[in-house]
Amino acid sequence: MINGQMHDHIAQFMNQHKVPAGLRLFVVRADGLIVWDAKPDFQSQALGALCSGVWDASKAMALTAGQKSVSGFRLVFDSTDHGVLILPIEDIGQDIFLAAIYERCLNPALLKRQVQNLGLKLAAHVRSLPRVSPAQKVTKREGYLFNDISDEEMDRLFGI
Repeated sequence: MINGQMHDHIAQFMNQHKVPAGLRLFVVRADGLIVWDAKPDFQSQALGALCSGVWDASKAMALTAGQKSVSGFRLVFDSTDHGVLILPIEDIGQDIFLAAIYERCLNPALLKRQVQNLGLKLAAHVRSLPRVSPAQKVTKREGYLFNDISDEEMDRLFGI
């Protein structure tokens, strides 16, 4: 799962890149939570959840139809000048997506290519970050909230 530090790394990377006009761009986790949004507003979280859900539904349909893997797939739902693009950021050990909603676009093919290139750069950036092993995450405790507590007190506290 993406932790707070990974959120910060992704946000910092994404903030360094210019978002083309007419494009709503965001990074979303597989569970639908927003990692980064170029234009956060009251719709952000709903859009993240919808993108994650539509990806899962599309993936399930592809696998049901006999597709062995959806590696390299992207989801595009568009017309001539507006649409939605969802790209999984692959080979980083966790499921995140780069999602784009665009409107009044003069060259959608160019825009999709720019988003895809940004997704590849984001994946390379995340892969380059040092991995924290579970052994490194353990912190030593110096004090305890309850020093002298009996089993009966614990049972009363937690209602067992």
